[in-house]
Amino acid sequence: MGRALRPVIPDPVLLRCLLGVAAVTVPAAIWGPPGSAYAAGGAAAVAAAAALRDSPRNRIPLVAGISLMLGGAVLVGALTSAYPVLFIVVVALWCFGAAMPWALGTNAGLITTASAALLASAAPVPPTWSTTLGAAALAVLGGLVQAGLVAAFPPRRWRTQRDALTAAYRSLADDARAYSMSGGPVDRDDTALIALRSAFCDLDGQTTRRPAQYRSWYALPERISATLRDAAESTSTGEVLDAAADTLGAVADSGRGAGAQADAAIQRLDGAVEQVDGPAATVAQRLAVQCHEAVAIRLGDFVPSAPDIVRLRRPELRTSLRSGLDLMREHIRWRSPVLRHALRLSGAVAVAVALERFADPVHNPWPALAVLMVLRPETAHTYTRCAGRLAASVAALAVGSALLLTLHPPAAASAVIAVLLVGVAFAGAQYGYLAVTAAVAGAAVFLLAGAGVGTEASLGDQLLGALVGGALAVLAHVVLPDDELTRLEQRAGELLKTEIDYVATVIRAYLHVLPNSSETLASAWQRAFRARAAFEAASGAARLDSPELRNWLRAYRTALNGITASCSTLETNMPPAPPATQSDFAVAVEAYLESLSGDPPTPDTPWVIDTAELTAADRRLRDAAPRHGLDKGSARVLAAEVRAITRNLTTIAVTAGPTAAR
Repeated sequence: MGRALRPVIPDPVLLRCLLGVAAVTVPAAIWGPPGSAYAAGGAAAVAAAAALRDSPRNRIPLVAGISLMLGGAVLVGALTSAYPVLFIVVVALWCFGAAMPWALGTNAGLITTASAALLASAAPVPPTWSTTLGAAALAVLGGLVQAGLVAAFPPRRWRTQRDALTAAYRSLADDARAYSMSGGPVDRDDTALIALRSAFCDLDGQTTRRPAQYRSWYALPERISATLRDAAESTSTGEVLDAAADTLGAVADSGRGAGAQADAAIQRLDGAVEQVDGPAATVAQRLAVQCHEAVAIRLGDFVPSAPDIVRLRRPELRTSLRSGLDLMREHIRWRSPVLRHALRLSGAVAVAVALERFADPVHNPWPALAVLMVLRPETAHTYTRCAGRLAASVAALAVGSALLLTLHPPAAASAVIAVLLVGVAFAGAQYGYLAVTAAVAGAAVFLLAGAGVGTEASLGDQLLGALVGGALAVLAHVVLPDDELTRLEQRAGELLKTEIDYVATVIRAYLHVLPNSSETLASAWQRAFRARAAFEAASGAARLDSPELRNWLRAYRTALNGITASCSTLETNMPPAPPATQSDFAVAVEAYLESLSGDPPTPDTPWVIDTAELTAADRRLRDAAPRHGLDKGSARVLAAEVRAITRNLTTIAVTAGPTAAR
């Protein structure tokens, strides 16, 4: 699980999901075949994490598919675990396949890694009907229970978001028709867009920490609304507006036939855009790209005519099986960090299983589990994070095993404790990956105890096995490091993100009275400074033979220096009192800061700025800057420096990065 699987649903829904996990795990621990409690509890916990994701699309089919995959992992492990050589080969192949979905995103990678954990920890017992089909059926049941809970008791927030999306796109379709009929811009009601933003933002104050694709649910309709108004100012965009209205109407529908309707409508839109020339052509093309993006994000896949810019911006939206396989196939290249992670994971887990099967007289699943807990497709702070995850796992293993040795709880009690620790993992996700790793490892300890798997190994052997697994994970990174240009690009993305965090901190200090303002600003600057040092170290280690790469480094450093200079100007000109926090200007500044936040969609993709959202937010900020009153001077300084920051960030975004120099 981890931060990427962080549930953002209110506590009653989380408690209901945990009860669903317990409803399958406890009976399996009491009456199920050997090992079934671990399979059922692990599958139910992973399915619960997937079901709790706050995404308004395709939750139930996704959870059902995950349940079948987890059940398949349990079945394959139970069928082959009694045959050591065959089992090692199967584990290696499964781990390779489980690592490749990191190309689709962090959520997909974590879920498939969990399936590998269910397979690799299978006990070496002869296969029977109960240990194979029985355990696999319980694992599938554990996942399907979560799908049933989501279907029977969907959170009200999801219904609100779905209705708000439908209303917003219908409102946009009506706007496009009204602009086309009037032959120019007319006053329109933005109530639907305001309600849409409220449906996605008014939750728990965590919106600015969510990835950019989440914010696109409400930010994209806002950008489309602004583009429609721009298109209405031209007399040559009537057909474009009509076709856009049909496309947005199909997007609002989102039913079974919406995909075909959207495809037909957007083809008419593309044809109408080709007929527009002159100054209006740029606006028409921007509207077409945004409509393509709306089809992708709302309906879940790309139409055949989707432009490359949309496919590059939204690789995570390839949700169909065929397109997902195509995307993973694209990562079968030597420089891909996803492929290298797959090779590292496959080799390290296979070696861990081989050591356990041939060097240990009793079953000990912790060497393989430690590898799976520690290894991630990271190119930044790799060894530090590996060591942190290993330390958290070993600590949880030591504490959990000590409690088991002291209390000797029955199988049902161990299962209940494991379910409680799953809840701790969900609740502790906001505190970082170390807390989640410790909670997940602790849950695994009690699940294994409740299932009677690996209990023959002593505490010392289990701890030694975990340390061996962690060492194998680190050794895999040493033997097969990431490509130097890929590492440089990832370091550049990390530097950009920390620099943006510094920008956001300075702007918030400019706008609000922060507690311990000096310490907060100094801490943000220190993080950016350390990221700059890591970036310079990576650039020094890379071979700079390409002129394009040297030009990129020069442009990147110049833009970052410009951003730092703007922050210094803002720090120097801090107003004696912040502007009114309820003003339109303050709201526009918060929207601008929100456009800067987010995480990379996939490990293979460095963190980048969404320039379309950033530019739109910058324009709204400048339009909302007060022209009169006491806040006029400080607001003008802030707007000017924000404009400079936006210009430098756009320069970084449009400059080809290191991998383009190959």
